[in-house]
Amino acid sequence: MQPVVQVESAIESIPPMHPLFHAVIWLLAVYCTVLGVKLFLKTKGDSRGLGLGLLVAVLGWACIAAGWEYVLSIVIQNPNETSTLSVPVFRTTMEFGLLIALVSFALVVLSNVCITLQGGDLIRLQKALLRFGLWVLGLSIIYQVHFAGQYSIKTLVIGVGGALVFVVGLGLQRTLTNLFSGFDLQADHVFKKGDMVQIGIGGPEGEVWDTSLRSTRVHTLDGQMLIVANGELLLKEVLNLDQPTRALRVRRTVGISYTTPPMRAKDVMLQVLRQDSAVLKSPAPTVLVLNYGDSSINYELRFWVPDRRMLDDIVDSVLSRVWYALRESDIEIPFPLRTIRMVDMKADAEHVAVIEERVAKMEQIVAKCPLFDEAHMGSLERRELARDAQEIDLQPGELAVRQGEVSDHMYLIVRGSVCVVLKGKDPIEVHAPHWFGEMALLLNQPRSADVMAGQSGVTLLRFAKTSVLPVLKRRPEFAKELRQISDERRIASGLQDETQRILSFKERVAGLAKRIIVSLQPW
Repeated sequence: MQPVVQVESAIESIPPMHPLFHAVIWLLAVYCTVLGVKLFLKTKGDSRGLGLGLLVAVLGWACIAAGWEYVLSIVIQNPNETSTLSVPVFRTTMEFGLLIALVSFALVVLSNVCITLQGGDLIRLQKALLRFGLWVLGLSIIYQVHFAGQYSIKTLVIGVGGALVFVVGLGLQRTLTNLFSGFDLQADHVFKKGDMVQIGIGGPEGEVWDTSLRSTRVHTLDGQMLIVANGELLLKEVLNLDQPTRALRVRRTVGISYTTPPMRAKDVMLQVLRQDSAVLKSPAPTVLVLNYGDSSINYELRFWVPDRRMLDDIVDSVLSRVWYALRESDIEIPFPLRTIRMVDMKADAEHVAVIEERVAKMEQIVAKCPLFDEAHMGSLERRELARDAQEIDLQPGELAVRQGEVSDHMYLIVRGSVCVVLKGKDPIEVHAPHWFGEMALLLNQPRSADVMAGQSGVTLLRFAKTSVLPVLKRRPEFAKELRQISDERRIASGLQDETQRILSFKERVAGLAKRIIVSLQPW
């Protein structure tokens, strides 16, 4: 025998409230209404859900306060028993509104806490699971308080759940595969938002952007957004380049002439690896003989880098410095044997000697600057800067840089002085062996002032950004001091009010609480 449902309506009387309590409730209702309208119209996502929940709750309470409460009596006839389920319409509406508001508020708070303390938001799959769990908890409380004594939920679960399982399982087979694959990815902690991953051996690499119930999005190193269904993702080899640690071993091959003893070649390249601060000291870097090629002995450089995101820059720096080190040690990286190269060895040696003499002279000049002394960098890095520096001579009054122009060069004063001219400011005279131009180099901004040669002219060394950045990356303390000096100069020149600093844990928590309080203001 099928259940028969009969619906009857009846007006329920509302007990009177104390006048003071009644006034407080009305003030709270007005506050919730104004705040709900503001959040619903001006925000998105869970904040809008919070506004919607407040409006629905206030609507239900207003109807109850006006004496409009109705109770729907649902008579369910079964073969063995007859059950009556009484549902207060507006009270249930108010409770559902409060549940929407509480669930949305909890997600907003959790999201802000994760952003403040961890620097990243919850992924969509995590939010969906939290939302589902909070809804189940809230609905269970409403059922237990009002309906548990009237109707057994087992009947509803067995009757409706059986049909839903069959229909949903048949129609959403592929979607459910991706859904449960997403659960597996999260349960196994394969990766998290922000991890650097590689999809398949030799496949695309990128950072995990987010993971939804259906798919995972990866922001590749080429700036593309790769979208992979979770079901397909589980069938591929996924390399998490950030787990268990971000350190990665790098292998690069260098060919050296047969005329150079292997131990000497290894020693020169090992010195480069050991002196590069971006290369990890543990595990220690090694250089091994890989094989004997047609025109060279091939060596493999094996070293560890702290992060995949830095790998390309570190490899570029290492290989560039290996070339310079081999050249300085008179070790040849040979051409293929099929190439015939006719050279005048004496002229070539004289040419190299002239270049090295110039580099040594430049290095001595660079070492006189307080910014490039032994406290900030080693001789090898100064030589690297000196080798790529360009010497410039300017006549009195001639401009070195012009305000507003786009440039990323930094200048060292070798002889004479320059005059820094800011609009509305007194000129600032800078003498040798100081420097200027670090603001444009660090901040990628147009020049903030005109810089012209002093009364006796000036000789400058110009450093390109591509020469200075590798040193900054290998020497964090040098980069920190250079940025601090740049900030002090910006403050002194009126270009910056105060330097930015890293907030402490207490300050971040206080800022989070302040943002939440401000967001709950109805105006």
